[in-house]
Amino acid sequence: MKQNKKVAVSACLAGHNCRYNAELKGNPEVMQKLKEEDCEIILFCPEDTCFGTPREAMDLTQTDEGIKALTKFSKEDRTEPIADYAINFFNQNPDIDLFIGKARSPSCGVCTARVYDEEGNLLSDKEAGIMAAEAKAQGLKTIDDEKYIDIK
Repeated sequence: MKQNKKVAVSACLAGHNCRYNAELKGNPEVMQKLKEEDCEIILFCPEDTCFGTPREAMDLTQTDEGIKALTKFSKEDRTEPIADYAINFFNQNPDIDLFIGKARSPSCGVCTARVYDEEGNLLSDKEAGIMAAEAKAQGLKTIDDEKYIDIK
């Protein structure tokens, strides 16, 4: 019997109200493609689980201690709760075949997350978010939602 591919998907892509500003940012094309491919979908959202919705926006910031997820205005460091969530998520779901993250997310962006210096200047827009970086560290195949819909 053929086993379905298990795909971890950012919950916002499925239309869940979990973005920092409570806006919906679903990606119906991604969800339809996964349905057509008969994938088992495992939804996740580290930010909603750890901090609720709505919440203060975050940026990835290069600090002397490395890249941190800091809230935009209060500069609260939210790196550790997101990293802990990611580790627990992957430990509870060890057989994931693919990780699809929300492009540009500081948590879930696979290769499009923006990193700023401590003065707010853009250093890079080609980084992995905190959870996506853990997915990569675990050896998972990873892709941003916008790139996934381009795959034939």
